[in-house]
Amino acid sequence: MVKLSIVIPYYNTYELTEELLGVLMPQLNEDVEVFLIDDGCQEKRLDVYDEDIEIIHLEKNMGNSFALNTGIKKSTGKYIGIIDSDDLITDNYIEEVLKAIDKTNDDLICIDWIDKHNHQIVQRPSNPAPWRSLYKREIMPLFDENIRHASDVPFRKKLDEGNKTKYYIDKVLYIYNSNRVGSLTWERDRGDYSWKY
Repeated sequence: MVKLSIVIPYYNTYELTEELLGVLMPQLNEDVEVFLIDDGCQEKRLDVYDEDIEIIHLEKNMGNSFALNTGIKKSTGKYIGIIDSDDLITDNYIEEVLKAIDKTNDDLICIDWIDKHNHQIVQRPSNPAPWRSLYKREIMPLFDENIRHASDVPFRKKLDEGNKTKYYIDKVLYIYNSNRVGSLTWERDRGDYSWKY
């Protein structure tokens, strides 16, 4: 049985995604599966990685939530993790997460992260970013596909329903590329809602 499924929603971040995959690919083993969902870009340069990870090209841009849900529905792992295509992970991300999976049966596995630009380390984060935790399959909600910006907020509200147990990895494993120009967070903060909300 696959222990960990990773879903990477992709939209026009090729150079950053190549950097991410350069760190991720050497860490992969038989316990891990990766789904990279190309949200309508038809970025065929990514196909060089399709021997080791599953690349799914959506026919048209459906939005980040649809891309995430596509990967979640395809996944088979005991736990599901999300990595944004413009962010990075540490070179021990997979090792530490698999260790935690072997130790716990908790609903969520939570990690520390660092901001790529100001180098601020965030421990035991309370923000709703989906990548801040890994989720046991049974409790993993889908994303609201009608929401373009901040779909992580209702996602987190669904997770907060009921008493979810948490296991905490006391290490920085995720590197957040904050406020990248063109990102959904950047669009939201500047009030760009030109895409159907």
